[in-house]
Amino acid sequence: MKRIDPIPTNLSPNALLRSLGITEPRDIDVEAIAYYVGLRVKRRCLKCCEAMITGLGNKGIISVNLGGMPQRERFSIAHELGHWAHHRGETVACRSTDIGKFSQTNTVERAADQYAADLLMPWPMFKTECRKHRTLNLNALKEVAGEFKTSLTATLIRMIDSDIYPASMVICHGTTGRKWHRSAPKMNNRWFPREELDAESFAFQLLHSQNQEEQRFPRKIGADAWFDKAWASRYEITEQSFRIPGEGVVTILNLDPNMVG
Repeated sequence: MKRIDPIPTNLSPNALLRSLGITEPRDIDVEAIAYYVGLRVKRRCLKCCEAMITGLGNKGIISVNLGGMPQRERFSIAHELGHWAHHRGETVACRSTDIGKFSQTNTVERAADQYAADLLMPWPMFKTECRKHRTLNLNALKEVAGEFKTSLTATLIRMIDSDIYPASMVICHGTTGRKWHRSAPKMNNRWFPREELDAESFAFQLLHSQNQEEQRFPRKIGADAWFDKAWASRYEITEQSFRIPGEGVVTILNLDPNMVG
């Protein structure tokens, strides 16, 4: 990439990609993009955080922890680029719990997460890939994540937010109960998932049995297994659950389109 100086550091992700002539997912080289805006990426042992950025003037260094998954590392670098764009002049250290969680309470980290998602999975390219898959399921998720070289978690959240799958929801559970969930933007908020897993759900079996393999195909189940409403028993939905290391058991629910209004 040709280095142009001076370089605006507050470009939106879309403007930044356009300035570099990037039109395909395979061309999103996050380290080259960091260099373009005056940042070097270093990998080193970080004891108290997963990634951090320090800068002075138009130059800076992004440090990422050694030994992480490539997809997670890419998102961490993009997350720090978000801090460079939005919180320049500050030294920011980000724990693993700060990156990729789209916090509802920490606006600084949420802004960096959103920047990273927009940079690594820009909507025009991302929606084009999503439209190749009629249903949001694990196979579709893996294919889209592979195309953008992003983690399953970040990709799944982006697919839900795309609203291409208006009847879909994703829920993550750990041993202490529901950790987080995400619904398609236009889904009626009456569809709010239970805190605890129902013993009849596949997710329950997967969470409590280390020998249980992930669910290869979605299966039908009564909606009352997932929603604590008396009227939920009248509906049937599909679920597909799988493990994500460090997250827990993640479940994709697909409702009937007539149920979401």
